[in-house]
Amino acid sequence: MKSKKAVNRFFSVVIIAGLILISCNTSVKADETSGTDFAHTDLGTISGLSVEKHNPYVEYAGVDHYPVISGDTVKINMTSKYDGGYSDYGNYDPVQYRVFIAKDNDKGYTELTNGYSNDMIAYNDFIIEDSQPLTEGNYKVMIFVNKSSSSGIEKNSYGAYDKIYNFNFTCYSSSNAPKNDDSKVSNSSGNIVNDGMAVEDDDYIYYINRVGDVYGAAPDYLYKIKKNDPPRKDFCDLNYNTKVIPNRVWNLNLVDGWIYYSNWKDPFHHSINKVKKDGTEDTCIANEPTGNMFVTGYWIYYVKRTNSHSIDLNNIYKISLDGTCRIKLNLTSTEDMTVSNEWIYYTNISDGYKIYRMKLDGSENTKICDDETLFMTVCEDTVYYSNKSDDNKLYKINADGTGKAKLSNNKVTFINASFDYVYYVNYSDNENLYKIPASGGKSEKITNEYGTNITILKDKIFFNGLFYKK
Repeated sequence: MKSKKAVNRFFSVVIIAGLILISCNTSVKADETSGTDFAHTDLGTISGLSVEKHNPYVEYAGVDHYPVISGDTVKINMTSKYDGGYSDYGNYDPVQYRVFIAKDNDKGYTELTNGYSNDMIAYNDFIIEDSQPLTEGNYKVMIFVNKSSSSGIEKNSYGAYDKIYNFNFTCYSSSNAPKNDDSKVSNSSGNIVNDGMAVEDDDYIYYINRVGDVYGAAPDYLYKIKKNDPPRKDFCDLNYNTKVIPNRVWNLNLVDGWIYYSNWKDPFHHSINKVKKDGTEDTCIANEPTGNMFVTGYWIYYVKRTNSHSIDLNNIYKISLDGTCRIKLNLTSTEDMTVSNEWIYYTNISDGYKIYRMKLDGSENTKICDDETLFMTVCEDTVYYSNKSDDNKLYKINADGTGKAKLSNNKVTFINASFDYVYYVNYSDNENLYKIPASGGKSEKITNEYGTNITILKDKIFFNGLFYKK
């Protein structure tokens, strides 16, 4: 998602626009009769006006665990949207599903449902179990979705449907299953909660060239710049730097030569993507609107941003790197989220914007303190936050809830932290960038520039579209 306090305004703009003119025409990259590889839904383009013309499509479907091992059974879960997906869901019919499964070399599909399912709200999970133990190999799943009032506008040899969705997953033997190497860190905890505006390797910095404000009014393209370039006045001068991809990108993560990112194709279509560092092999992993995305091991952790129905559904999920398994980790509406030392830290909107943490599997979910916060970050086992209970002053607290202390009397918004310093946007001084020793002391002004998200690199700070020395 965009920077955190942009959420409400951005969502309001989107919803108003959607109510005025939005209807989308969706298509499918592959179906059972196409003979091509199975893939996720292509969300299509804006084309119409009336709600009545909208049809449901499966936004996401996957299995219930990863990796799937020979002998396992699986549950297949799915959710849907209407192709006018940012309008009021009260205007839309419930949906129904038929679900089929087959192994790659099977002659045909086996139906898991017995005809269409009962009616249900599109964004609610529909879960169906395949009770037959699986064997090693590749499987394909075909899903029909209909609105309850429809007899189907398309048809293949298995029946009629409004839209069709296909995905593949692999069943591994116990000896060749992927290993979860969570030692690979994709970006720092503080950078993720600041929307992952930049990442780096030994040779390049990859960064988001934000053109416009934080409310999604202009493209945010991915650029790279060589670290050993000669000094110049504007390190972000696009005459020197290279555009990697023209997609609108957020939440950068760099792992094993791949940049994982949130793709904001337009205000109504979002996805989790990965792309090679040279801009090739740009690949959609799942059609998910995400915020605070963080990659570790073979999982992507994120807050799902659902501005089409209820903020209560802005929950924390993890999804496997191949997109085949998605697991919900909490049931409370969530604002900021980040990951540090095998813990997920987040702001719990359902409990008055209090800071919570839980293990990576969603267990041991506990409140850290009773202070209301609007902005927070984590460095190792220390949480830094704006304490709304004390006029948004800068505080820190240990992850176990002990050692709470005020660091600054300045009003703060965006916060990031390293071992030595805490960097913050000083609302008391025209939202300029400041830093203060992590142990406390005197604050130092870094910029005379208004800004929002703060990104900490090895020897630079990326702020307001410019790079500053640390």
